[in-house]
Amino acid sequence: MPTADTAPHILLVEDEAFLRELVMEGLQEAGFSVVEASDGTSGVQALQSDVRIDVLLSDIKLPDIDGYQVAEAARTLRPGLKVILMTGYAPSPLPPALQSVVYRVLQKPFSLETLPGMVNAALEA
Repeated sequence: MPTADTAPHILLVEDEAFLRELVMEGLQEAGFSVVEASDGTSGVQALQSDVRIDVLLSDIKLPDIDGYQVAEAARTLRPGLKVILMTGYAPSPLPPALQSVVYRVLQKPFSLETLPGMVNAALEA
């Protein structure tokens, strides 16, 4: 089992508290360290901080700034950061500036069992 220092660190940005808690618990049980943000603004603040982040996992539809804007901030503030976006809506094409940044767009609902593998694949990509 990885330690807090060696475990990959995930920034989870999700406004639905229940889903955020489920995803966070699933990732933690799989050995990841998770920092949570309940909206896009908090997510960007985490990106601006010195907290370690290896993967950004963000909902697209958020109440303030959307997941695309959070991913854009990640591209600027932390070049090379792996990004996975989640959406419960029909997928729309990624903005061209994000196509090289976003590893995957997950369609909700998705299986929590497959998430750790997907995060690991993003880290290895």
